[in-house]
Amino acid sequence: MKLSYSKQFIFSLLCLLIITAGCGDFLETNPSNEVSQDVVFQTTDLAQTLLDGTYRFLRKQDYINQKSFDTRLDVIDGRDVMMNQSGFYNGDYDLSIDKTTQELGEVANLWNFYYQIINHANNLVAYIDDAKGSDDEKHRIKGEALALRAYAYFNLINYFQHAWIKGSDLPGVPVYTQPANDNTVGNPRGTVADVYDRIITDLNDALNLLPADGARQDKGYINKNVAHGFLARAYLFKGEFDKAAQHAKEARTGYPLMTQEEYVGGFNDYSNREWIWGLPFGSNEVLVNSSFFSDYDLERPNSNWSIRINNRFYALFSETDCRAKLQVGGNAPLIIYKNQAPINQPIAGTDVKDSLVTRKFRDKGNLTGNYVMMRSTEMILIEAEAEAEQSHYETARDLLFQIQSRADEQALKTTATGQQLIDEILIERRKELYGEGLASVFDLKRRNLPLIRTGNQIHGGFEAGSNRLVWQIPTQEIDANQNISESEQNPL
Repeated sequence: MKLSYSKQFIFSLLCLLIITAGCGDFLETNPSNEVSQDVVFQTTDLAQTLLDGTYRFLRKQDYINQKSFDTRLDVIDGRDVMMNQSGFYNGDYDLSIDKTTQELGEVANLWNFYYQIINHANNLVAYIDDAKGSDDEKHRIKGEALALRAYAYFNLINYFQHAWIKGSDLPGVPVYTQPANDNTVGNPRGTVADVYDRIITDLNDALNLLPADGARQDKGYINKNVAHGFLARAYLFKGEFDKAAQHAKEARTGYPLMTQEEYVGGFNDYSNREWIWGLPFGSNEVLVNSSFFSDYDLERPNSNWSIRINNRFYALFSETDCRAKLQVGGNAPLIIYKNQAPINQPIAGTDVKDSLVTRKFRDKGNLTGNYVMMRSTEMILIEAEAEAEQSHYETARDLLFQIQSRADEQALKTTATGQQLIDEILIERRKELYGEGLASVFDLKRRNLPLIRTGNQIHGGFEAGSNRLVWQIPTQEIDANQNISESEQNPL
């Protein structure tokens, strides 16, 4: 990380977001290169503004945001979600182009994005205790900041190294728990285990600080359920299946599964009872062509219309499965051919071969659709996989059937055990979570599986454990950090 994110970035973010007439006077009396942390964290209200800005950072413009990165994971995988020839992410989808090498701007953007979140969180954790305000507010703000820091480290370690299954002693990413300033010296790479230790410590600390009743302003904020969900993901990736199941169950408590009618509603509203965490958009922050929905929603104005669905993936769904074919509540099926109503763009040229499209994600009419970040279905599937790994097969089958029977009233409960049952759960993850960035490259890495593409698309893939699915440390980091040398670079 080029450790020059400091007071200037924090202050500019605050002034962008504080909607008060006094911000201009504040700028005049406190130049951005001289702003004091004592001013930024004077009150819990100001600290909350920085926290709000950090959440907003997750959904910022210009394809440098969390859902943009999630989409890249899906199209790099390519088994389910594909990119048409003119789509923004086509370079990620094209297996002949290596989008993980150190000199690429996309790699630096990924690195900088998460380390900026970490530095915002570090400032909040370091200074919130001295702010004026109630202890309850201080604890909540610190708890959310710790959870966001853990979320950023979880993403970093899974991009920039092989998964835990390949070796917990592999070089990870630098870990920082203190705010950066102009004199900060970059840290060396910790091990994979070091990074996971930080993630799990932060999340357990967050659970001790966040309101016990799960209260929050709205689902755009992290509460105890979300922190439990982060822990479920982390323990699943570590292979600590008893803890993964426990935290997944805690995460989904109070968030029952949506109905079929709700499932086909467009995945755009975090008031959906199943959504545990989502990112909202106000009318003043509408993303046009850089919106996640722009790549998926072929009925949306200002759309790129670029996501396609692989025909082999489509074949995994039954004729009565609402997630693909079944018409529910008068709606069209969720996976259809591009030239069928109500899709409004004709097939043209080389686009014909990959003309299957999905209506799973449809924006709101005013382009303020919410981004899904975590829902109960994922937690049930984590729990099912974890129980199957512990040979609790009946429990795992029951959990899996909750998802299958919700989607398809004619579904039959499996009788599988062992690896066959685990494989069925992994397929269900793909069918249920496609487009959400959760059942793609990271899943392949955590289970050390090969990437094998078939069907009506670019064929090919990578062997299990391929270095092509490990992003390199950006050149700018190696140049700026005296504790990371080129000899420590991830191999191609």
